[in-house]
Amino acid sequence: MTFVIFLTAFITSFAVVPLVTSFANNSGVIAVPGRRHTHAKPTPKLGGIAIASGVLIVAPIIFPFDRVIGSYLLSSSLMLLLGIIDDIRGSSWKIKLLFTIAALFIMKYGAGVWITNLGDLFGSGEIQLGMWGLPFTIFAVFGVVNAINLIDGLNGLACGVSSIAFVSFAIFASVSGNTTVLTLSIACLGATLGLFRYNYPRARIFMGDSGSLFLGFSLAMLSIMLTQGKGTINPMVPVIVLGIPIFDTVRVLVIRLINKKHPFTGDRTHLHHLMIRSGIPLNRVVKTIWILSALMSFIACTLVTLDGWGLLLIYCISMALIGVFIENLKILKTNTVRR
Repeated sequence: MTFVIFLTAFITSFAVVPLVTSFANNSGVIAVPGRRHTHAKPTPKLGGIAIASGVLIVAPIIFPFDRVIGSYLLSSSLMLLLGIIDDIRGSSWKIKLLFTIAALFIMKYGAGVWITNLGDLFGSGEIQLGMWGLPFTIFAVFGVVNAINLIDGLNGLACGVSSIAFVSFAIFASVSGNTTVLTLSIACLGATLGLFRYNYPRARIFMGDSGSLFLGFSLAMLSIMLTQGKGTINPMVPVIVLGIPIFDTVRVLVIRLINKKHPFTGDRTHLHHLMIRSGIPLNRVVKTIWILSALMSFIACTLVTLDGWGLLLIYCISMALIGVFIENLKILKTNTVRR
């Protein structure tokens, strides 16, 4: 059944891409080269519509429809709408936050999906959030949505990182017997790979914010559904799986605040930008970040039985090593300039 779900979502997404490409070209929804963009010629956006189609169209037909599935379809459709608006005319971070809160309210009050427990992060027992659960959920989900949105800077980068995460979530869901997360993860994986063929190595269409916001919200919701309630995995596990985009986003936001810049102002300080400026070819940058994401997922799968504090320690060590890698990029850049 999982293969049928994957194949149906893949075919649907793959078939919709040419239609979306034509619509974007005719409507002028084009990413123009320059500023923070690395592509050389105008490229249509809105590829996220194809990804979402592979999930939203297939889900009511194949999945056992319940409150969780219904709430997810409605809330993720809202995020897709936000992404389409952003691709066409742009939107501020405040509008994105409002849409995210609205989508989260649908999940919380429609399906009871939100963060109530952070696990045993410090070796002193599980951390129950109580009344702080909803604000923390908004903070966490908005963070993941932005992390995927911000890493979408090179052909196939966000598609690849998201696909690796969906595979990991499907494995965890299968082991824990979470059928809902398993089917949604497989559907999202198939739909994402349906666009991937058009997005890498030469992009004929970009997923745009319609894709990154949809994928980011889906990854956040799957993480919560995997980690909250009885018989679930530790909350730190999805954090490790999504470790690269989360760390990169936090690092960039901190740098902006230190430099007294607006935290949501775009710049070229992300990991992939630093690697490019260090002289690493674009294709190799993408593959390197894929490998790092796959390595983080492997660590999560291998150490899934550890307590929360142990996983937190592993994550901190891993990110420290990534920090060393970034510092070495600066040295590489200096040597390149000298040569």
